[in-house]
This record gives sequence, structure tokens and C-alpha cells, in this order.
Amino acid sequence: VNMTYDQEKFFLFSMHELGYYDTTASIDYILNVTGHKNLITIGHSMGTTNVIIATSVRPEYEKKIKLSILFAPGVYANHLLVGGLAEIFYNTWFRWLNVYHEESYLAKGSTMLGIVDAMCSPSSISRNLCFSGLGMISGVGSNQTVEDSVMKMVSKFPAGTSFNVLKQQIQAFRTGDFKPLNYGRKGNMKRYGLFEPAPYPIGIANTPTAIYYGCCNDFLSHAKDSLKLSRRLKNVVKLYPVPYKKFNHGDFLWAKDAYQLLYKDVLVLIDQYTPWQLRSNMTIM
Repeated sequence: VNMTYDQEKFFLFSMHELGYYDTTASIDYILNVTGHKNLITIGHSMGTTNVIIATSVRPEYEKKIKLSILFAPGVYANHLLVGGLAEIFYNTWFRWLNVYHEESYLAKGSTMLGIVDAMCSPSSISRNLCFSGLGMISGVGSNQTVEDSVMKMVSKFPAGTSFNVLKQQIQAFRTGDFKPLNYGRKGNMKRYGLFEPAPYPIGIANTPTAIYYGCCNDFLSHAKDSLKLSRRLKNVVKLYPVPYKKFNHGDFLWAKDAYQLLYKDVLVLIDQYTPWQLRSNMTIM
């Protein structure tokens, strides 16, 4: 590591780098500490994207992941319900970027995070507006979302990311494909040796994969895109629509009945891929 969080160059990364470098480094660290040969990964939203990239462009990691669990995959975005709004937001914020030269988005010390903190703090008069805004982004009408729990989480995250990550997400919405960030013909030749980045070869990895998705109310991960992903992957061992039609994107993290609706099935699946001597003593019921 030769850069600090305060340097603009620190944020010149996209989802590609998160998958290629960060995710694989995390896997290696865990395996080195535990002494195990492989592990089980669970990702939500963009966390699923990182694992898919890692196993697609670094096939040696296929054997290090014995099961990959994907919550609300963020890979394809053809049917993203807030995609158009995200593009409008990006274009507006891109103009801000050109003026204030910020490469980060919601990062510590950034202008945008300061605005979010002011609106979403527990004592803020705009707390209800903040909560409603989250619903408009994640999916509306879910009775699984408990306001106090959500607002406590919002006070701790997001941790921030780069504008290149946002660019790559908008790119997926525009093109309907999943490929590295397009840097223009000259930049693409320098990085990829191609005028246009090629789609990720996600079908080459044989990693056992389970996909859990919301059927009808996830504004950030549409069921049709999850099904498209399931057809592209080589070894899908479970395709699980959460049995509650109003289950939204955030409910994967904070739904009040998440255990019965989601986590119980996940725990059973994890046990199936875990040697009996390493399984938890917790009763799944």
C-alpha cells in the first residue's frame, strides 16, 4: 500500500479492482490465518459483484471458494428500477466532480457524506425524509423494515467508494452487459489491449453458487437480472426467491423476520458444504 485515504489517486479504482485485488486478498488472508484450503463467501449487492469478478478473471480462486452465496446480486442491471434515476444523479454529480475535483463518493470527509450525515443523524429534523429516501431506493412498502434499526445502521455506513465504481454500475445499466469499466479507446488499449472491454467470462468458473433474490420489490437488484445471472453461471446449486413479495434490497440486511424468510435456509445450505466437525452447534429451527 503506497497511498493514503486522503489522496485522490486512492479512489481511482472500479469494481474490477475490488474483485481482482481486494476480494482475493481477503480470501488469502482468511485462509492463511485459519489454515483452511477453502471457504464459503456471502455477498450482498456489490459484494456479489466482487466475488463474480474474482472467480472470472482469476480462475485459481475457484478452488478456494467451496460455496458462493449471493444476496440480491448486483451483476446485471438491465431491469434496474432506479437505473434511470441513478444515471441522472451521476450526471449531476459528475459536473460537481469536474468543479471540485472529488474522485470519491460518500467517502470519509467528503461533501456528499456530510450532507447524508446531516440529514440522517438520529437527532435530525429530516430523519423521516432520510428513511423515506432509503425506501425509494431499496423498495417501498416493506413491513420488514424497522426504522430505528435502519437509522442506526445508516449512522455507521456507507464507508464510501469511488466514482469509477458508480460509472461501472451505470455502464451495466446502459449496456445490459457485465464488463470492466470503459475508459475510452485509448485508455482501454492501455489497460485491456482492446478498443472495448470484453464482457467478464463469468461462465468459466465452476464455483457452486446460491442466488437469493427478492421477487418483486427490490429496486436495486431485479429478479429478471438475477435469473439472467443464474443462466450465465456454470454451477448454480440454489435459486431462492425470498417468500415475501415486499422484501426489498435493504431487507437482506435488516428485515425483522430475516431468519425465517432467508437466513434459516442459508444456514442449512452452509451446513451442507461444511464438514460435520466444523459445523455450529446451533439448532436450526
